[in-house]
Amino acid sequence: MQQDRMTPARVGLAPRLIALAGVMTAVVFVATRLIQVPIPGGYVHLGDIAIYVAAFLFGPLIGAIAGAFGPMLADLSSGFANYAPGTFVIHGLQGLVAGLIGWRAGLWRMALAGLVGGMILVGGYFIYDFFVLRLGMGTAIADVWFNLGQATTGAVIAIPVVLAIRRAYPPVETWSVRRAWQEEAR
Repeated sequence: MQQDRMTPARVGLAPRLIALAGVMTAVVFVATRLIQVPIPGGYVHLGDIAIYVAAFLFGPLIGAIAGAFGPMLADLSSGFANYAPGTFVIHGLQGLVAGLIGWRAGLWRMALAGLVGGMILVGGYFIYDFFVLRLGMGTAIADVWFNLGQATTGAVIAIPVVLAIRRAYPPVETWSVRRAWQEEAR
């Protein structure tokens, strides 16, 4: 009879992912909440930098969780609860897709991930402003430019930060990867 053994890879992965998701959600929340510049529909912030850092360092799952919950909690605590559902979906998708494209990637794939993530952000908020919140075409179009700047700034700052972190601390690349135990040869 074969017993189901809990290997170190199985035991260590879930707690590590939960911890990474929690820490990165807090980092995204603080980056989103700390500096908020009001715009016609809402506000722009620096949270996209942290979303891209989470996605590029730790992958699509952490990018999606931190991207969805961090800014949503900032919206709820900033008096923008009407944006919270849209923010959850839009920034969650941004983190997911950026992680799928840019996780453990080089400069150009991270730049592509920032571009695609930015398109999700800009398009998502345009649709949310116009069709869900019914703010009008003028406000939805005005917000496009602010969101474009926010997404661009996020990627332009996050990419060198990620490259610097990888260079300074290479083991960070393995934090969200399942590792198998191997016996040493004698």
